[in-house]
Amino acid sequence: MYGSRARIGLIVPANNSVIEPELWRHAPDGVSFHSTRILARGDLTPEAVRLMEGAVDRAVEELAATEVDIIVYADMVTSFIMAPGWNESRTAEIAAHARVPCISAWTAMEASLAVLGASRIALGTPYPSAIHALAPPFFTARGFDVIDNATLDINAMREVPEVDGLRLAEFVGKLETADTEALVLLATDLPTFGVLDSLERWLGVPVVSSNQAILRTALRRKGLEDALDGLGRLGSL
Repeated sequence: MYGSRARIGLIVPANNSVIEPELWRHAPDGVSFHSTRILARGDLTPEAVRLMEGAVDRAVEELAATEVDIIVYADMVTSFIMAPGWNESRTAEIAAHARVPCISAWTAMEASLAVLGASRIALGTPYPSAIHALAPPFFTARGFDVIDNATLDINAMREVPEVDGLRLAEFVGKLETADTEALVLLATDLPTFGVLDSLERWLGVPVVSSNQAILRTALRRKGLEDALDGLGRLGSL
């Protein structure tokens, strides 16, 4: 039966065509995903993100009606743009309203790096440079040492899902990872599942992507310990 072990609800930016296929492909037996979308238009700007965030309450209502077991706010960039403390307060509000646990792309990433014991990281994103510039200080303020960072500098939201494995490998190959404990790749619309294992073998450090962190954290919050084959070192923990 679909969702016999867990029904995971996803709040997904409408431009995102990546997270659902990636999660479904690696979903353990008995785990299902149920999405509702919040509208995001145009280029990735703070104004576009704030407008998108205004639709979240409606999305929560829809997922609550589906009777999911956990809700994932599946957008990372919102954490950098909204006020300090927003991430924690917003997930708490959603959990109280829907009466189920809520995690976000950020809380999933934070939990995943803790599992790996990784505090020295290299950071890669596809974000426009002005938004990417918010990410390293965000991590630093939370106790991480960002050894190196870079961005693909993509402005149009619809273009991020088009990043293929070759382009991603060329991009991360320019990052300094030798003295790090993990490479972090942000954005839930950035395709990574097909290359996580090969990137780890090449770089010699764990690679943690937003969707990988979301999948593992959501499963563990439901008490499911299934290994996630093909999803790097984190998937085996």
